[in-house]
Amino acid sequence: MTYPLLAWTIWSLVLLLVIGCVGVAGEAEATEVAEVDVDEDVGRDVVEIVEVRGYSVETHKVTTADDYILTMYRLPKTYAESQTGAKAAVKKPVVLLQHGLLDSSFTFVCNFRNQSLAFLLADAGYDVWLGNNRGTTWSREHLTYTDDDDEFWEFSWEDMGKYDLPAEINYVLNKTRRSTLSYVGHSEGTTQAFVGFSTDQELAKKVSYFAALAPVAWTGHLTANVFKTMAKLHLEKWFQAFGIAEFSAKSTFIQEVIGGYACTLAEKLCSTTISLVAGPSVSTNTSRIPVYISQTPAGTSVKNMAHYAQSIRDNTFASYDYGCKCDRDSDIDECSESKCENKKVYGSFESKASTRPPSRSARWCTPGQVSSLDLRTPLQRRQTSSSSAMRCRLARSFTNLQSRNTVTST
Repeated sequence: MTYPLLAWTIWSLVLLLVIGCVGVAGEAEATEVAEVDVDEDVGRDVVEIVEVRGYSVETHKVTTADDYILTMYRLPKTYAESQTGAKAAVKKPVVLLQHGLLDSSFTFVCNFRNQSLAFLLADAGYDVWLGNNRGTTWSREHLTYTDDDDEFWEFSWEDMGKYDLPAEINYVLNKTRRSTLSYVGHSEGTTQAFVGFSTDQELAKKVSYFAALAPVAWTGHLTANVFKTMAKLHLEKWFQAFGIAEFSAKSTFIQEVIGGYACTLAEKLCSTTISLVAGPSVSTNTSRIPVYISQTPAGTSVKNMAHYAQSIRDNTFASYDYGCKCDRDSDIDECSESKCENKKVYGSFESKASTRPPSRSARWCTPGQVSSLDLRTPLQRRQTSSSSAMRCRLARSFTNLQSRNTVTST
């Protein structure tokens, strides 16, 4: 069963707060209705907003090895090429942009031409491809299941790395007839890359450059209170107990109607509400918040959120913990599969002295060149000794790290 619980909760609260503020401050006649000038970009999807900005855009469908159907968007031309109708220049370098948690490819086009990464790269001469992970707004198809089936939502970031990433990279290279591409991952987009490149060395060789924006692996350092509290309280078990498999899907009514109008009327209130979830930022263009909200959050699975929560609680970069009724530190051989889901799923363990899920290697087969930019996202929030140690640990995992930079004000 699916239900956009978090989105409904957050934006219902926003609506109530806005109504309260308007009620207290409003001294106009009850018959007067203020005309709200909502940004024209509110509610526009990726294709619409790209076309409005004046660029050519293509839609592609990619099927993964486990039968999910992902939507990808392509910007093959510069603004000038798009406006004149000229053919795209030949042999353009190819770049794939992959979004973060609860986000979508919309994040790379949601601002103006001189502010959105997809447009900047297109005008710099790149053949730009935008990925959308399974379960997000534009990747909710499967060869067997619908998004109303619980089986559809049986995935986490590990599956995105094992299936979504290789499917996208191989599709793009096949379409462009290139042997390598550049990869820009943000937050969850880096998590799945770490999985994909460590699982498949041949896949890693197809990436000539990897830009890791706000890289996420070990998250025990997390200080974002909303995510930290959810992890500590094991809220995923409450979702699962009520048969809820989908987490925070896009709701047109809440995000476009309430988000668009309420956040236009009470911009400061909305930015404050968002900062409670995502953390404070001095760089957010608050005038664009109604636009951002109209397509965000884009949804994921409860299992994916549970997997991140597991990482936060245990400070591990490990496979999903299905649980064991045996002692956590007992010999795996002494625990039967009937009592240990981990043993049933993963079979033999690298370490037989534990029933915990297998850990991901701290040494990855990395692409030709790697750059890391430490942004402050909900999963990588505040500069602390533990978060610094995590980033150093992450940096040491790359064999070809070319540069590492930290943005302290976001």
